[in-house]
Amino acid sequence: MWTSTVAQTFVSSLSLWLKAAVLLRLTCCTHVASAGYEGYPSSYPSEMRSASECYINGDYSCSVTHYRAALQAAPQSLDACLGCLLPLLALARFAEAESLAVQVLKQHPSNYYANLRLAYALRMQGKCAKAEAALNCMRKFYPTDVSVLLELALVKLACHQNATAKRLFLEVLTFEPDNATALQQLASPRLLDGPQDEPAVQTWLSSLSLCPQGVAGGVHAEAATFCAYLNYHDTASKDHSYVAGAYASLGYGMTHLLEAESDTIRKFYRGHPSLSQNDTTVAYANFGIPHLKLRLGGHFVDSEDPYTDQGWVALGGAEYYVANRWAAGLEGCYTRYPKFQNGLEVAQLAPHVGVMFGQGAHSIWSNDLRGYWIHLNRDVDSLGDDFGSAEDWLSLNWRRWTLSAFGWAGRQIFAVRNDGFALYNMGEEHKAGYGAEVSYAFSDHLALKLRANREEFRDNATAPNASSDMYLAMLSARF
Repeated sequence: MWTSTVAQTFVSSLSLWLKAAVLLRLTCCTHVASAGYEGYPSSYPSEMRSASECYINGDYSCSVTHYRAALQAAPQSLDACLGCLLPLLALARFAEAESLAVQVLKQHPSNYYANLRLAYALRMQGKCAKAEAALNCMRKFYPTDVSVLLELALVKLACHQNATAKRLFLEVLTFEPDNATALQQLASPRLLDGPQDEPAVQTWLSSLSLCPQGVAGGVHAEAATFCAYLNYHDTASKDHSYVAGAYASLGYGMTHLLEAESDTIRKFYRGHPSLSQNDTTVAYANFGIPHLKLRLGGHFVDSEDPYTDQGWVALGGAEYYVANRWAAGLEGCYTRYPKFQNGLEVAQLAPHVGVMFGQGAHSIWSNDLRGYWIHLNRDVDSLGDDFGSAEDWLSLNWRRWTLSAFGWAGRQIFAVRNDGFALYNMGEEHKAGYGAEVSYAFSDHLALKLRANREEFRDNATAPNASSDMYLAMLSARF
């Protein structure tokens, strides 16, 4: 699904700004040190040092507090104003940052840092016209500045001026050939195959406040429908299954993401009646803390299977990421089947680490390694109560294509996979699995995904070496 793409877009934009912010902050600190504190109140130096230390340590709220205290001591301090803009932007308090930058520019209209940070704050609020005007003024004085060109390109992209954005990203590469953000954007579907500038008119999307992704305060949505066929081999009675479902997500700015999925499965048996099951999953993710993703959700089962009917899952997780480089996190799940032989409880921990590597002009390689530890509150079918496994997922993003190969090995029972959306609620001991996936983006708003994979499992004592083949097709749309 494109949920990961939503998060990747957010992370890529944040990475760009943080990289520039650190450089700009260091420049500001150099200015403060060289100017000295002559004529300032005695509390001013300590507040500035504390503000800088808090910012370096990622405590942005505390940094703002100290910068505000420094401004109370010295209201005309340019360094305190410019410094305060950095944690405000990191906290996504863009309206406050805009107001402060405007105040600075009243006294220092040509200040480089105030103009650049104002443009970023405006873009993240969807005020692209004002941001573009500020950047165009800066280009007169800094025609080859990479930060200015990059920010202007992102503004053009937010305004759907794709051809102009592509030209600006290419211009960035002439001055900084390995710029990761420019390379990534040029490889995106919207900038491939002759992009064009769209007319600057209000569309039905803007009237619904559906802003482009990466614009704070805007709403972005995604919807997908999928179907799958499973064919079983060497089982005791399972023959085949059909699965169909729908997924939707709603994001607000770069901080909030709400996901929901509903799917239905119908299993057919040899010599037994068929079985139907409906699954519903809801999850919420928050990106408000820099470099940290927090997620909570639940999964509910309504099944004709008397043992796992009314089963439910509570899930939560945290992930720390460094944009365009690596991410590491831990997901925990608690599953309960109240009708399963006096109740069955399952605890699961799934740590993972992902890295991005091999970035080229139109390609990005990524790899995600995930582990699973599953504990049951009691032994089921003499299989034990602790299970462990490891999974690896390798992907290549190339132009409009995403190609993936994946596999896992170990032991699993009653596992929760795919960020909580997939629940294996039958008493099968799964041993291994492998498969491949291909996605193609017809445009920046429409994509098709195809997947094929095999799962090896122990059905029961009479069928210890069963397997299943799954074929899935999914059509996704973003707004």
